[in-house]
Formats: sequence, structure tokens, C-alpha cells
Amino acid sequence: MFIHEIINQAPEGHVAIDGEGKVTYGELRKIVSLYRNRLYEMGVRKGCRVGLYSANRPEFIYVHLAVMSLGAVIIPINNSLVDREVDYILKDAEALLLVTDTDLTVSVPTVDIHDLDFQARERKSPEAPPFPEDLTEDDVCAFVYTSGTTGSPKGAMLTHKNFVRNVEQFTRMVIFKPEDKILCVLPMFHCYGLTTVIHAGLMHGSTIVIVRTKNPTEIINAIVEHGITIAIMVPPMYNLLARRGEPAVMKTVHDFISGGAPIPQPVAQAFFDRFHHPVREGYGLTEASPVVSVLPSDRLKYLTVGPAIPGVEVKIATEKEGPYRPGTVGELMVRGDNMMKGYWHREEETKKVLEPDGWLHTGDLAYMDEDRFIYIVDRLKDLIIVNGENIYPGEVEDCIYEVEGVYECAVIGHPDPLRGQVVWAYVVMKDGYEFDEARIRKYLSRNLAGYKIPRRFIPMDALPKNASGKILKRALRDK
Repeated sequence: MFIHEIINQAPEGHVAIDGEGKVTYGELRKIVSLYRNRLYEMGVRKGCRVGLYSANRPEFIYVHLAVMSLGAVIIPINNSLVDREVDYILKDAEALLLVTDTDLTVSVPTVDIHDLDFQARERKSPEAPPFPEDLTEDDVCAFVYTSGTTGSPKGAMLTHKNFVRNVEQFTRMVIFKPEDKILCVLPMFHCYGLTTVIHAGLMHGSTIVIVRTKNPTEIINAIVEHGITIAIMVPPMYNLLARRGEPAVMKTVHDFISGGAPIPQPVAQAFFDRFHHPVREGYGLTEASPVVSVLPSDRLKYLTVGPAIPGVEVKIATEKEGPYRPGTVGELMVRGDNMMKGYWHREEETKKVLEPDGWLHTGDLAYMDEDRFIYIVDRLKDLIIVNGENIYPGEVEDCIYEVEGVYECAVIGHPDPLRGQVVWAYVVMKDGYEFDEARIRKYLSRNLAGYKIPRRFIPMDALPKNASGKILKRALRDK
């Protein structure tokens, strides 16, 4: 199966998209056909690369599927990036065209998403030729650029097989049915939202409910109004919702999934305490299309992202020889049909992360228990070394989150001429709570070794985040 074919299985009259007007699967198939006709008339051909810069909206889905149905390559772009950053991606990808809902100054031709919609529906372009017969599921259909938190963004080349297999793998752990209503609040441009919401929902004939706001009250209202059954979000959203709403408003939801970043245990516990429903945490990365693991609904455990999803292999790379011993920390490595083909025009970077036998270096420190459940310790690059002692920021952050009144925190290492690095903590307090360093230090001193306790605590009104809700530690290091 090719990824654009996922919309061909549902009954014509079943609702595919809701939230901003209803679109049935029959209507969706017709609109995508009109879009592909117009894009072909504009010069889009097999292998051409087309940028897509847009907020969450039905037109995003139309363009996304239409481009890939021509055998071209879609480039979903973070719509919080500014002109210069967008232009870098378009130049790097050697893009032919940018479809956008925002007026941008870039070096390639652009078409307004509203203009494209009007032209596709009203202009009646000639029928575009069928999907190229010489393309296979191993051909690239998308460049998904990494967030650039560790340098210039790199375009992960994802194939039709990568996307299709990952949806099949993911939906064996999170069951999607035609009667399901899927909350679409994650950014569509992000691989997490693209796979787990858009692709998964459409492949199984579910209804995708588009909600543009991140306001917790409006999200709750949307859940109630549309009878949402599967909610897939990031930790900050769960943190916000844990302080709002009554249990009854979530009664239609049978699955809450979290990903994109680790969910602090106090946040997951607070959400459970309020709504009496567990949050199932998952793990993934863009290079894996992106899902690697999900916590099973029938084997809930705390602090773990679950076992690998079916069809994905995982191992922990350690310096010790012999069989793996549960609890040993090392780099998490993954392999499967969902692994990217490589980075566009980055052969050396590709070699650093992708082994010849298909194993992908995640750059994450982790360990597995006796049941092969994965526990993410920290980013390998975020590891802090003080006087030769390894400090995992995630462990310190989890402890800070346990302090009453703490809303968010981030722990990073700053260079130090004597110790190599020192630990700093950036802390955001909940409304009604004052920042009290002494109180936080007192709690940490009872629960952490002395060398792990941050040298400095910096109160913040808010932490810098990317569009998917992940805290940008690089921005804090640069302060």
C-alpha cells in the first residue's frame, strides 16, 4: 500500500474530517483528486519536492495526500518557523514549490492555500495521470525535518513503507475503529501527529476532529461536543487538563496517549486523580516515522514507555559484553520497516545514526526490565557529567516535579572550568504558588544524592518550547 491510498477503504458517506465542517470519505477522495489535478498542472511531477506550511486544517490533509499521489515528495514544515528558517529548509530540500496559508518571503514559488483550494475546485484542471507505475513502497514520499535542537535541521527521508508499516504497527497497540473520533490537536506537520492521528485515523476509517486551540477549556469542550474517543497529546496538554474539568467530561474517551516528550509521573498521576483514567505513554523519533513503543492497556506500569510495538526490534547498546542484563543503562537502538532511508544530502550524518544492518541510533539513554519494557533515562546529548559523575536530567526533573506547586521544570548542564559541568534548574510555578528555592532544595536533599542537586535554581514565567510542546533546552543553554 502507498500512503495516499489510505483513504480508499472507508464507506463514501462516513465522516472523515470534522471540527471545521464535515467532510465525508467520498468527498475527501474527490477533493484530493481535484488537488492533484491542479498541482500536476502547476508542474508537480514524480520526485518533485513540495513544501507545506500551514496550521491544522482540512486543506493540509488535501495537499499532503495529493502531492504523494503524484509520486512527489511532501515537506511538512513547522508553521512557527520564520521566513529565514523556512527558506533554509526549502533550499536544502531543493523544493519546487511552497503551499502555505501565511505570507512568507522565500526563494521558491509559493501558492496560497486558499488560492490553491479555489483553483482546484473551480478551475477544473485536466485529469492528472495515474500514480507512476515505476514507483515502489520503498520510494521516498516525505522529507520530515528534525526540529534543529542540536544544529541545523536535517531532512529525514521517509518512504511509503515507513509510514504504512508504522501505522500498522501502532494500531496493533492502540486500536482504531470506524466509529472512533480522534482528537487532532497535535501539529499536523509533526511526524507524531501525522502518523498517530492523520494516517492512523484515515487508514482505519475513523473521524479526525480538528481542534486548533491549545486552550484546555476549549479542548475539553471539543471532547464533549464531538464525543472524542481517542485523545493523543503531549505532556504539557495533560498538565493543563489535570487542573481543569470534571471526570464526567472525559467519559467518551477510551484511550489517552502521550508522546513527543516524557510525561512526568506527577503529571500523569494528577491526570489520573482527576479523570480516573491512565495516560498511556509512548516513545518515538522522526527517524522512526516515528512510533517505537507504546504502553499496553492491559499491562500498565509507571515510568515506562512500554515494550516495542509489533514489527520493531529494540536493544540497549552497552560497553559490557555478553547477554543484556535488565536494568543496565545504555543507548537505545531500534530497527524495523519504519526506519528512515537516511538524511537528505547528509551521507556522513546518516552513517552516524544508521548502521548498515538497519539499526538506528536513537541518541537516548535507556534500560529495559525483565519484561523488555523500555525506560528512557535521558537524551545521550543531555547527559550531565560533574566531576566524572553521570547525572541524568530526567531523574532530577522528576524529583523537582514532586515538589508541591511546581508546574514545569528543565534541568541542564552548564560548562564549568573546575567540574566540567554544573547543574542548573529552570522552574515555573503554578498560579498561586511562590518560588521558594529553599523549600525545593530541602525536598531534593531528602530524595537525591548531593552531587545531583542543581547548583542554581532560576525561576521562570514560562519555558521555551517548540510547536509540538517539547521544551527547548538549547534555548536555555544559550541564555
